Amino acid sequence: MPKQAMENLTESMFYLLMALQRGDACGAEITAYATQISGGAVRLGPATLYTLLARFEKEGFLTDAGTVGCKRYYRLTAAGKAAYEGERARLQRCLNDAARAEITAPASLTKGDVPDETVLQRDRLPSGAQPVL
Repeated sequence: MPKQAMENLTESMFYLLMALQRGDACGAEITAYATQISGGAVRLGPATLYTLLARFEKEGFLTDAGTVGCKRYYRLTAAGKAAYEGERARLQRCLNDAARAEITAPASLTKGDVPDETVLQRDRLPSGAQPVL
């Protein structure tokens, strides 16, 4: 089944919504927050930021909160809060699954137990034949 638009958020989308969880913010504040909270790993450039802001406004995830001087402020809507919380929950499930997988992985799936290609080829060769290396 194809995914719905905006079903899973990109990293930039997630951090933008995270910034607006704190309250109304302008583009520069959103960018600074994303960079700060991610330790510099997420940097929203102007093209990405304003493309996402327009898309989120169109989707009903945020609304115009007013203008101060030349700065336009954005406010998260109920739909935007739901999208953020939904993605946060999805990511938490992924992390929980990964942690559980590390604990419960069958021995046959752990690193080092998978035979290399030479062994796999040798196992398929007729009796007495040697693999080409």
